[in-house]
Amino acid sequence: MKNLSRMLAGFSLFMFLSGCLSIGSGPLTNSISIPAGQYKVKHKLPRGFCLDRSANNSTGLRETLVVTNCIEVNNGDKLYFSRRPVDTIVNITFTQSRVPKNISQKKYLAAIADKIEFRKFTASFSNKKLIYGEKKLQNKFFYVNFQMVSASKRKEFVRKYFFLVDNKVVVMTIVSFHEPRKNTYSSFESFIKKLSKLSS
Repeated sequence: MKNLSRMLAGFSLFMFLSGCLSIGSGPLTNSISIPAGQYKVKHKLPRGFCLDRSANNSTGLRETLVVTNCIEVNNGDKLYFSRRPVDTIVNITFTQSRVPKNISQKKYLAAIADKIEFRKFTASFSNKKLIYGEKKLQNKFFYVNFQMVSASKRKEFVRKYFFLVDNKVVVMTIVSFHEPRKNTYSSFESFIKKLSKLSS
């Protein structure tokens, strides 16, 4: 248990700061490639969302994919994806934080849940205030759900998911600028369950 606590202590800062917003202007695609061992597996995103390839970024420790609203367009010759007014941005960050084989995935997620402190979510945003927060542990993932309000009174609805792919921690941050539809969360939770099947 001491080893687990030490591992989570180093991971905690990343947990709270991951998911910074970013939008590019490059081509869109309705699928993402997920690292799984030596290979990458392609998965379709929930309907109405596309990967913005120009906004992705990576370092030696993590890779962040940026997903935003899109619409499928048929111009007669071929199908393509076009941008539409953005109301939701999703950042999916794949880390190199591997869960030890002697610790169950659910126990690891429960330990993350235990470490969550809502006040840290606004620590790096001096002009935003946390107005609501809850956390919930499910079988395949753990999430925190909260709302922030800026000095200009604009609300942001944020849900942050923690789950495992290929036995490594993934953080998905969904930021909506209007109260999100219920099917937005349910669609991404179904997506998470598909990705979690890649865990060893």
